[in-house]
Amino acid sequence: MTNYLPFSSMQRQARQAWNASLQHMRATFIFDKAALQNGIRMSVINITPIIIGAITGHLSLGIMAFLSALYVALADVGGAYRDRALAMGSAAVFMTITAFIATIVGANPWLVTLLMFVWAFGGSMLGVYGNLTSKVSFSVIGIFILLMGQPSGLADAWLRVLVFIVGSAWSLGVSLWLWPLRPFQPPRQAVGDYYLALSNLLRKVCHVQINQHWSMVVKAERTRLLEARTKVHQIVVARRTQRADANPIPQRLLMLSLQADKLVETIIALAEELRLVSEQHSSLVERPEFTQTLEACSTLLDKLAHTIIDEQQKLQDTNPEKLLVALATQEQALREALPTLLNDYQALINTRNLANLLKRMARLIREVQGTLTQTGHIELHRDANTPQEAHPHLCSWKASVHEKYTLFRANLTPHSLTFRHALRLGTISALAVAIAKFLHIPYGYWIALTILFILKPDYGSTRERGFQRMGGTVLGGILGIALTTMHNPVLLMLALAAVAFFCFAHQNGNHVLFIQFLTILVVVMIDLGTPNDWPVALIRIGNTLLGGGMGILAGYLFWPQWERERIPEQLGRTIAANRAYIASVLAAYITHGEKKGEREAVRQASMAAHLENVNAAAALQRMLSEPKTHQEDVELFYTLVSYNQRVCDSATALAVQIPSKQTQQQAEQLKRFASQIGWILRDVETATRNARPALVDPTLKESLHDVLVSLQQLTAATPEQPYPLDQRAQPEGADAANPHSGASAHIYI
Repeated sequence: MTNYLPFSSMQRQARQAWNASLQHMRATFIFDKAALQNGIRMSVINITPIIIGAITGHLSLGIMAFLSALYVALADVGGAYRDRALAMGSAAVFMTITAFIATIVGANPWLVTLLMFVWAFGGSMLGVYGNLTSKVSFSVIGIFILLMGQPSGLADAWLRVLVFIVGSAWSLGVSLWLWPLRPFQPPRQAVGDYYLALSNLLRKVCHVQINQHWSMVVKAERTRLLEARTKVHQIVVARRTQRADANPIPQRLLMLSLQADKLVETIIALAEELRLVSEQHSSLVERPEFTQTLEACSTLLDKLAHTIIDEQQKLQDTNPEKLLVALATQEQALREALPTLLNDYQALINTRNLANLLKRMARLIREVQGTLTQTGHIELHRDANTPQEAHPHLCSWKASVHEKYTLFRANLTPHSLTFRHALRLGTISALAVAIAKFLHIPYGYWIALTILFILKPDYGSTRERGFQRMGGTVLGGILGIALTTMHNPVLLMLALAAVAFFCFAHQNGNHVLFIQFLTILVVVMIDLGTPNDWPVALIRIGNTLLGGGMGILAGYLFWPQWERERIPEQLGRTIAANRAYIASVLAAYITHGEKKGEREAVRQASMAAHLENVNAAAALQRMLSEPKTHQEDVELFYTLVSYNQRVCDSATALAVQIPSKQTQQQAEQLKRFASQIGWILRDVETATRNARPALVDPTLKESLHDVLVSLQQLTAATPEQPYPLDQRAQPEGADAANPHSGASAHIYI
């Protein structure tokens, strides 16, 4: 029998290798819609100048146009059309100026080394103004590195300026050509992505039996959800119009985004209650039909998202009414179990809350469906849940300049992470340029370019990106050499187009594959100009390895600020945000949300708290990627991050169930509880920032007991009777004459 063991082990290893190969091929050749569109768009932008240059016999100019088009496209920040146009237009202008300067000074090693430091340091410092300036600065620095490596005279400098103008205009035109035809596509996409993120999070948290609530998968989904939410608020909410004659589409998208905000709170509260109920009476929520209903909700959110993105899609096949009936059935099942839990007060309350959340989710789904099927103009009623429009702050250009100058100057300090990174990038880039120039290394500018791509403010990200780039370059160089054995220019051109597509389809996904195909693209492109120059691939590999090594060493040795030094401050901010969130929720409980702006304060505090909790989780993840010698107290920080997230989720579960009434005595007890919680969280926050033990208030337990008694008096009454099942199955206000109540309603967005 033992004779078969080696063969069994070999078969198992072979299966594992085959599965890994299939997974790699699937990741390489299967794309989602966004990756497919990016691959096509970027291929058209970048390959067209090269093809025109090769056909006209001016391949070098075609490559210059390719560089300008590529780096203008890399400055695309996404989102609203005007943001994209501003970023790409700014990059085009500053890149053209930079190309002229770099071409002239590139032959002087001393001057170009000095200017390399100025460009890298100054461009990195501009990152304090946000993502737009960061992307523009990255493109400008990259063009300086590339053009200083190909110096020439004044006439060529002016010719390159002209080519850069043409290439930039081509990139802008292809990227924004649908602007007049589809003016609302960016906000559509943002809102649709928001609903897709909601769907993914709900799909992850509904499987309570495998304890996914605190898994890394769920944390990653929460991060993506917050990013989608932030993007929606930047594109849709912050820029809405309130004119009576405004196009109804922006108003409808705004309403959908506000409804998605409510769904976020509901899903997070649902996850919290699912966890609690599963710990007390798992049989109530581990029924297959319960999980299937939540999965059906996730599927419906997916379909709603695609409908929002593409107005041509309808809701005929979604049958939302069937899902509403299923939700109502599960809600009724939970309510029928309430009498059996009278001896377990905590389980009774949690199960009742879960039933209320299912009811709330059904109502929100009805509202979203109604918004999508409404044909007329939507009036945004000024209620407590609608964010108030901020009056634009009118200020002179002098005040604006002064504000930006103050921000820049405030970051010119060793305590600023931006300043440290800018100084590190400027110094090591200048050193790389000096090495390449004084040692006359062929294609030496690839050393500095590699440093630009991999060097990040934190060491963990630098090391990860460095190894990815070096590994991708080695693999891509080998495959590029193999491709250059084809001596047919037509076949090479076709291969170039295919490689460009796969390269940019992976631009926002797998970085190793992106670098691998980018290296192949560069090697084939150079071979078109100088056939049989295959050693250029080996030179690129060598320069990339040198640049990657210099970048990783710089991140480790040159004035690093380890995450262990920053995470206490981040956790302090997280605790402060949670404290403010809890205070706003309890304030709404005390006045049962009647005061003007109270629910809006809860909404704002919720966004701030969830943001800081995601930042804390990201900081912990960066800390785990750093050397073991700089991972002190990692278990303590992991505990603090996890419990902060649980506190935030508990506050969210409270926020979605603000009571409608309470007695004066209960309000006083809640005030006392709010004061005690505020005090202890403030002390924990200070202790976390200063690394000292926290004090414990001896009266906290007494306060908690008082509040629990008050809550029991509020909620221990007979559970509310659910309305009849056949009524819950219909949208509120729906009847047979209502064309919007049927499952086959058309979508007019």
